Amino acid sequence: MAMEKQHTLKDTHNHSVTALGHHPTRREILAGFEDGVIKAWESDSGKLSQCVQEHAGWITDFLFWADEKLLLSASNDGTILCWSAGGTVLDRITFGYPIYKMTLNVRRHHLICGFNAAVKLFDLDENKESGHFIKMKGAHVAREHTDIVRCIVCHENRVYTAGYDRKFMIYDTITYPGTKGLNVLYSNHNAHDAGINCMIMVKDSENNTWILTGSFDKTVKIWSPDGQLTHKLDGFMSAITSICYCKPSKTVWVGSGTSYASLYDPKSGENVSDFIGTFQSEGEQTLKYHLQLLCFCPEFNQVVASSSRRQLFVWKYNTSGCITALKCKHAVESLTYTQKVPILIFSGGSDGMLNKWERLQTNTFMYSKESFLYSEAQAKLAAMLKIKNKRTESDSSGHGHQAATRQHTMNKSFLPPGKNRRHANVALLRTIFVESLDLLVATCEDSNIYVWGFDDEAATVLQRMQPSTSENLVQKYFILLSPQSQLLPKNGTAQFEEHDSVTNRVAGFICKNVLQGHNSCVTSVFVVGREAGYDRAYLVSGGWDRRLLIWDLAAGTLHDFFRSSTPELAPGAQELACDGIIIDMAYCPKRNEFAYASSDKMVYIRTFSPVGSEMTLVNTLQGHEGEITQVRWNHLTDKWVTASEDGTLRIWSEDGMNCDQILNVHGTVSALCIDQTNGCMVAGVQDVIKVYESEQYKLVQTNVGHTDAVRSIIHIPERAQYVSSSWDMTIQIWNAYKKPVPRKKVQLDENKPKTLIFQPGGTISDPVSE
Repeated sequence: MAMEKQHTLKDTHNHSVTALGHHPTRREILAGFEDGVIKAWESDSGKLSQCVQEHAGWITDFLFWADEKLLLSASNDGTILCWSAGGTVLDRITFGYPIYKMTLNVRRHHLICGFNAAVKLFDLDENKESGHFIKMKGAHVAREHTDIVRCIVCHENRVYTAGYDRKFMIYDTITYPGTKGLNVLYSNHNAHDAGINCMIMVKDSENNTWILTGSFDKTVKIWSPDGQLTHKLDGFMSAITSICYCKPSKTVWVGSGTSYASLYDPKSGENVSDFIGTFQSEGEQTLKYHLQLLCFCPEFNQVVASSSRRQLFVWKYNTSGCITALKCKHAVESLTYTQKVPILIFSGGSDGMLNKWERLQTNTFMYSKESFLYSEAQAKLAAMLKIKNKRTESDSSGHGHQAATRQHTMNKSFLPPGKNRRHANVALLRTIFVESLDLLVATCEDSNIYVWGFDDEAATVLQRMQPSTSENLVQKYFILLSPQSQLLPKNGTAQFEEHDSVTNRVAGFICKNVLQGHNSCVTSVFVVGREAGYDRAYLVSGGWDRRLLIWDLAAGTLHDFFRSSTPELAPGAQELACDGIIIDMAYCPKRNEFAYASSDKMVYIRTFSPVGSEMTLVNTLQGHEGEITQVRWNHLTDKWVTASEDGTLRIWSEDGMNCDQILNVHGTVSALCIDQTNGCMVAGVQDVIKVYESEQYKLVQTNVGHTDAVRSIIHIPERAQYVSSSWDMTIQIWNAYKKPVPRKKVQLDENKPKTLIFQPGGTISDPVSE
């Protein structure tokens, strides 16, 4: 859920903006200026709809009276004007001194106004029996303030006020028969170090309520309803000019003289600006101006801001917008995640670095980041090569004639080294997390496959420690201990089983192995585990060398490789799985088959077998006019899905014999994901994410936010979210598509009497049960 910029209204007026508001009935955005002019713009189109000047001084506030559909405007000329829905003045209420703030207490039927050193409470008079819409006589005056009262908020029976005298007051409204007034419940004479010029009330979906105050002392304070300080937000560059609460995104916007608003989570008090993309892509033109006033329009789901150059900016809530944007230092090529709680997201970058992202418990926006360096993986590779060279020397000196026959030992490459084995490109093109082994597998452009896992040496260190001094370590590493270990507490391991250990295990990840066998970029992998009926987990990899290698993932060794059974082929050609480079692969557990896409515009489907020579070709998918970039198996519809540079998605039958549907997506598809909940196809089409449902194949959702090609998309069903990565160096999180709930048809009870409905023209409609 994101707030995306909708309008920029330039040259609004030749005087500064002094007040912002909205008219829900007319669906208009309002702005008041220094010279008393009020202008209105259509909220949807941004067109100027009205310009009036009935006030003679600064417009200080707007207030909409929903019950009577009246708009109230206040000014420092000492008047309040009541405007009809048609834009005409219905009532002019003269006070003779400036009005700085207005608010309605709907429960008590009161209008409360802030003046210089006073707060006044008026009864509403919608019938104008007293001559005005408010009763001027009998107003209650509270004089606890000693300066301008700029802030008034009502919540249930309470009234919260603040002003330039630094005071923060809480009143209780008194409504005895024939008596009204404000009774002081709480008084803080030094709520801020300077005058308080803005205040709002925040009420979230969990029924939490806070009062926020902004001051000239460059701080924002968050108070509980009873006046207790919960958070203090500081670090602003200048005085706080305005604050507002955006309910759809659950964030507080703070204006403090910068070209952007600072975004905060009111519950935790954390600054979440870096994790929300609203202001991350602002252009250079915005930097020339400073935001001043902020106003949230709940009926339109819009935030309106004024600038120092008399401009208005409008942001609108987009249900399919980005929830969270994670910034990286390099292009992000691949994504994967762990299903265990807490859910962890892993990303592979173009610099060869792996990043682990974990959402913080304090709010839904912020993520912690941990990096696994490419240099560590290279150090592991160098150590392995050193060991391999020593073994080679030993074998050549003692048993040289036997060494030539051992083709599959110790990751020994059976292929000649390619020219491009050593090059500068180190992007991690594909990442997968193997839950059963707690291994993170990353394929790289440098022809290697890096396997990251838990540091086993930590368990050895733990075994040497005394139980009395290692309680924390036991809890952290209990997953490595046997059930009979002396280190486990006497009451058993139940409490540890309830405690999730994914965070601790992943936090200690190191590069455990480097699988060497390809002689060019490794583009794709898939895992076939014990759930498929095999005795171990097999990793199948493919890449630019057009070969398929089978690895024993637990042992970290090469198990076998694909070999064609066609005797007419040359020995080198028998190891080639296709005519072009392998771009992507996917596995079908139902049929124990896997498909791999090639640059020769074909997809090959083979039966999986741990024996490379038994990977028989089942079928080929032909029809795309460009390179096939993605292939996926949709387990909910039992169909193959392919995507290509020709701008189409093709849906194939389970056996691959027929192409059931062709979807034109109007662009190159660079990423593809299957929604694990409803079977929708989530495609990254250039820099846009498009979601197609799997029944009628209609476009049901479009996510716009990336500025460069989308490289990877994953679906996290546990959170109902899509996560995408892009060459624009960001990872963005979106709400997953939800199918609309069909409306239930009400069946009429035949035993109940029917009512005939007479329509205009003398016709009778169908009878309806009473």
